[in-house]
Amino acid sequence: MSDKFDVTALVLAGGEAQRMGGVDKGLQLYAGRTLIEIMMALVKPVSQQQFISANRSLVVYQTLSNTVVTDVAPWQGIGPLGGLFAILDRLTTSHLLLLPCDTPRFSAEALKCLLQAAEQAPELIHFIETESGPQPLHAVLPVAALKQSLPIFLAQTEHFGVMSFYKQIGRQAVYWEHDEELVNINYLDQLAP
Repeated sequence: MSDKFDVTALVLAGGEAQRMGGVDKGLQLYAGRTLIEIMMALVKPVSQQQFISANRSLVVYQTLSNTVVTDVAPWQGIGPLGGLFAILDRLTTSHLLLLPCDTPRFSAEALKCLLQAAEQAPELIHFIETESGPQPLHAVLPVAALKQSLPIFLAQTEHFGVMSFYKQIGRQAVYWEHDEELVNINYLDQLAP
């Protein structure tokens, strides 16, 4: 295997946004841009390819990325791991950068810190941790281990927790002191910055 460190990005926008009344969260405006546009602009400079995980509004998402993936059977509706499974066959880089669409304050500096940690210990999954706790959807995953471990984990588990899956590969937290950057936009009244 090559020692090359390169990254594909996956931005998660496939949830149901129940706390927002079921609107498509990724398409909501924040500071004049949609949440998905903000996150795609963040990942583009650091990744060779950018995917969006979405399960509706596909035509709109395809205007932002020609690589939109939807959950596939039998892993539809299980949350973020469903999005990860849907992308497995398309991954050609050494690592996958995973981010949710709903943290528009997440900075390029935090992203750089996360990627540097992953490059230093590429065999582990790295995720952001703040004073509020772990942020498992802000992560960098080694692709070879992901492809090997995720199908087995999904077939054997009844609980589709992201952190439980990360234990299968090995994980390391990357502490980020700016907790405010990890605030999730879960309610419509949070859209005003």
